[in-house]
Amino acid sequence: MIQHIDVENFALFKRARLSLDNGFTVITGESGAGKSLLLESLSATFGARLAAERIGPFADKVRLRATLAMAPDDPRWQPLAQLGIEPDTVLIVERLSTRDGRTTYRVQGEPVPASSVKKLGEMTLHYVGQNQVSQVIDPAFALAWLDRYGHCEPLAERMRDAYLAWQHREDQLKALSDSYRQLADLDDKRRELEELTAFNLQPQEDERLHEEVRRLRSSHQIMEFSGELYRILEGGEEGNSLINQVARAVGLAEALARVDPKLTAVLNNLKEIEAVLGDVRLEVGRWQAGLDLDPHRLDWLEDRLDALSRLKRRYGPSLDDVIRYRDTLEQEIRRLENFEWEWANMVRQRDAALESAQEIARELSLARQESLSRAAEELTATIRGLEMPTGEIRLEQQQGTLTARGWDFIEWYFSASRGQPLKPLSKVASGGELARVALALAVVGGAAREAVYVFDEVDQGLSGVSAERVGELLQRLGKQSQVIAVSHQPVVAARANHHVAVVKRVVGATSAAEALSLDRAGRIRELARMLSASGDAIALRHAEALLTQGMADFANG
Repeated sequence: MIQHIDVENFALFKRARLSLDNGFTVITGESGAGKSLLLESLSATFGARLAAERIGPFADKVRLRATLAMAPDDPRWQPLAQLGIEPDTVLIVERLSTRDGRTTYRVQGEPVPASSVKKLGEMTLHYVGQNQVSQVIDPAFALAWLDRYGHCEPLAERMRDAYLAWQHREDQLKALSDSYRQLADLDDKRRELEELTAFNLQPQEDERLHEEVRRLRSSHQIMEFSGELYRILEGGEEGNSLINQVARAVGLAEALARVDPKLTAVLNNLKEIEAVLGDVRLEVGRWQAGLDLDPHRLDWLEDRLDALSRLKRRYGPSLDDVIRYRDTLEQEIRRLENFEWEWANMVRQRDAALESAQEIARELSLARQESLSRAAEELTATIRGLEMPTGEIRLEQQQGTLTARGWDFIEWYFSASRGQPLKPLSKVASGGELARVALALAVVGGAAREAVYVFDEVDQGLSGVSAERVGELLQRLGKQSQVIAVSHQPVVAARANHHVAVVKRVVGATSAAEALSLDRAGRIRELARMLSASGDAIALRHAEALLTQGMADFANG
């Protein structure tokens, strides 16, 4: 529901706020006061074209704002969520347009693309005027209307889901077919994997090999130092090794300790030294025995490192990257080898999804067909009360390619007078006839969920009885949805739940329009003006009777 419309410097309006409520709101006023401009500002707020001449004389820019009450689970939040706008209970849409042609849209204070605002408008406004009824002749509107009328919406939703599931399988199959072209490279991939596998690569192998190469390149120093260390420990033919010297020291200390027990501690220390030196000799011996200082090993290591470097330059930069590439290549080859099975399985799933979508499309088409005659009869009866006493509407169902709406195509056929052949509505109906047909569709088909219906002078040129019928229909529609309508007919205005009068005042050399919300007394005076320019006592009594009757009809309807 639209709660407020704020207008600044739009045509005749310097500044205006239109407060709205549920039900049917009528906008009246003298010719040229700016009634239709209010509706135009509303559609412009939601992205409709705004002509340069609509920027008023009071500033260099026009600012429009609509405030809507919306539940957090309203589907209109979904496209906004993609822009990072969180659902709330109030939605504020703003438009700022300057004389140099620049326009900025904001939702909840955040800049948004014009396309997002237009999409929001398409989901919110059902605008019907003498020159703006394109929605009625839109094929998508016809299908949505018939589904709503025939209570086929759950089936239509299943159709959309089934169609999207089929398209998803088609997309998967296309992606798989792109992989099919890679089969030509399968032999090359196998040879590449065979080459990589032959290297038997191990994680961090290059680091370990570099360490071994550094050790082998220092083999001369290793041999020299280890030999000297062993000679010091073990000694040569002279028998003067460190271990022998310590052994002799232990013998001497034992002899001395027998003479003087005070040297027992010295003896114990020397024995510990002797034991440690023995362990050191064994450890050095084992280390020497394990040395592999073969110069041919160094040549092999350097060749191996050179090969690893080539692999890293080709698949790296690191050896881990090379190993990951090898593993990925192995998986890719396995996937390509299983391609035929995967392709056949995907084709089966695609065909099953298509068959399911086609079955639902057939079911939906039959359900729609059952509603065609009944809908045509009800619509025809409705428009015949709108100064088309011999008018007729027929719905024709055709089939085309499968879409998310099924494969049906619905077209309206129309004749305004008896004897005239039925032809496509878009080609034979005048602007006024289209507007009245649009009103009939809104009432007969049931209001679209969360829609705001906007009618601009749909009752223009109608006689009293027909105008009264328009008022009844607008009142009836207002019980289902929010309705905003500009009217010149007092019998229509009297049936509104809320009444706004637009007046034009002259201030100095400038004319400015104002929008005034009327109470009951104000409504009676405005209805009297519409009935009689003089607004005399007779007109006032007539106006009060009209308003009382209109409200009674609403209560009893």
